[in-house]
Amino acid sequence: MSEAVSLMLSDEELDWCENHAKEIVDYYGGNGTKGSGTYNHNKVSSNLVGVKCEVGTVNWLRENGVDEGRILKNFVHFRDKTLNGDIVVNMEVHVAPNEILEVKGLRPQQWSRFKRMIPPNQLNVCVRNDAIMVWGIATGDKKNSEVKLMGWNHAYEVKEFGKKVRTICDNVWLEEDSLMRPMETLLEMIKGE
Repeated sequence: MSEAVSLMLSDEELDWCENHAKEIVDYYGGNGTKGSGTYNHNKVSSNLVGVKCEVGTVNWLRENGVDEGRILKNFVHFRDKTLNGDIVVNMEVHVAPNEILEVKGLRPQQWSRFKRMIPPNQLNVCVRNDAIMVWGIATGDKKNSEVKLMGWNHAYEVKEFGKKVRTICDNVWLEEDSLMRPMETLLEMIKGE
């Protein structure tokens, strides 16, 4: 399995992530409600994991030479259901289509058991959008600023090679570690190297 990419979020970024996670929770009915999607839990700590992974992915793109003007942070506009993916990287005209990134975050202690899982309905949308799944881990608090990007896959790979499992909801699981692609290869694709 490839090496994870480790990033540290700033205190300012952690504050933003927490506030954004609170906005998401409030939008979907408040703490402890069913929330969005199929996971049926709406907690600031759970949303904070995902938001930290999204911010970490944007930072990783910028730190590796992707121009900030090409990075659309759709996750900031979570209320807009017309947007596809958490992050879109605008590719150069006539060179390649835009890359749609869907970031899936877990807590560190969950990785070995629940890595590379996505609910089937969300996976179908990702496949339809030709999205890329970025797999990350982060804690659900502001004490730990580390985000690890574990790897990535095309959504169609998860659909083709994944198997249906039931955890807290129905999921499709890309079980085989060797099928996860290393982050540096995503960078090569995005940068056209």
